[in-house]
Amino acid sequence: MIENKFNKYLDEIGHEQLLSEEEERRLSDRIRQGDERALNRLVEANLRFVVAIAKQYQGKGLDMADLVSEGNMGMLKAAMKFDAGRGTRFVNYAVVHVRQHIEKALKMESKERRVENVADGQSRSVDAPLGTKPNVSLLSVLADGNAPLADERVYSANAQTAVEYALRSLDERELLVVDAFYGLGQERLTMAEIANDMGLKRERVRQIRDRAIRRLKKSYKHKLKELRG
Repeated sequence: MIENKFNKYLDEIGHEQLLSEEEERRLSDRIRQGDERALNRLVEANLRFVVAIAKQYQGKGLDMADLVSEGNMGMLKAAMKFDAGRGTRFVNYAVVHVRQHIEKALKMESKERRVENVADGQSRSVDAPLGTKPNVSLLSVLADGNAPLADERVYSANAQTAVEYALRSLDERELLVVDAFYGLGQERLTMAEIANDMGLKRERVRQIRDRAIRRLKKSYKHKLKELRG
């Protein structure tokens, strides 16, 4: 059903006439005066361009319909800001916005999948000992703000929910480091190994880890307090 709708959409936009440079200039002037019909006309005339860009991102986490949808939002944003008086054709101006929207959506999808993978393995790994330190784990670090050793060793349902919530507060690079250092859903790696894999210096990895832990602690405590009422 979804595929049929998307094919119909492709057929419909295939009949849109491309705009001349002069037509783009007139539409640009009208858009800056608040003309919504002109905005729609400029976007609709260039929807095939979005499809062409979206095809370059196939197989990276989102289906074609979602890629086009994200690209269209970028196109709309570009149309609202476009000034033809600067001598640039619209597609040349819009391409950056289209790519940014698509790439942002792909990053979000990748992050969500990583968090889901972490959640699948958390019951066995988030409170598992870190390396040769039997009392240190990600859960122990988050549970006690004053020391790396945990006062509570019980892994409750509330703690699991709070950890999952906290992990969503990290950006993609922070999540990569935390996953690897604490062995969430994967084999634990040393700082040196993580640095080598990410092409960073060991000290930079340590800084990323420490910043991530600070963010995790704040989100974890907030969520745990909320869950406990």
